[in-house]
Formats: sequence, C-alpha cells, structure tokens
Amino acid sequence: MKVVLVSTAVGLLLGLSSSCFAAAPVAQGVIRFTGSIVEANCASSAAGTGLSLRQCPQGSRGGAIDVTRVGSVASVSSLDRSPVKLKLLADSGPGGRYYDQHYAFVDPSGKVITSGTYLITLSVP
Repeated sequence: MKVVLVSTAVGLLLGLSSSCFAAAPVAQGVIRFTGSIVEANCASSAAGTGLSLRQCPQGSRGGAIDVTRVGSVASVSSLDRSPVKLKLLADSGPGGRYYDQHYAFVDPSGKVITSGTYLITLSVP
C-alpha cells in the first residue's frame, strides 16, 4: 500500500511539475508607433531691416520661406503682385543645436525693400 501511495504521489508530482515549467506561447503581431517629436518653433521677427529667425532647431534647416506682398483691398491701383525674394545676410552656421539667420527682402532687381505689408510663410521639414 505504501508503494502505491508513493508511486501515485511521485506521478502526481511529476505531472504537475511539468505544467509549471511549460513556457507560455509567444504572442506575435505588429507594433506601430505614430506621432511626432515636437520642438519649439523659431523666434521670428520681421521689420524694415528684414526677417530674423532666432533659436531655430537644426532639424528645420533647409525649410522653404515664401513671401507674398499683401495689397490694400480699398485701392486697386496700389495692388502690386511683383515677386519678393529673400536674400540671406547672416547665418550662424550648422554647428550647435540651434541656428540663427537674418534675411533681407529684395525686389526682382535686387533692391532692398524696407516697407510694405507681406505674408511670410515658413515651411519646415
């Protein structure tokens, strides 16, 4: 009787111990991350001296700047849609985490523009 009891206990112990050591099945699937890394924008100012961009993150270097003259709606004769371009006057360079740039507004003949109302759009990658 002792042999039957011992053999039953050992069989039960071995049967239960194997289920305790069994590895759980590995779940399979795909993990997707969405979102963006957000960093502070450039500090910008526009005046008669031109457009200044300060403390811009290096990741935004190479962005597009579009300048459009905004004319008065009340006077049709004052509407001037001539293209305005930006001429880079100063650049702090690619070193460091941030950069500074200063631009001048110029007309198609290259003359510096110091007055007027303009819409400036800065698009960064």
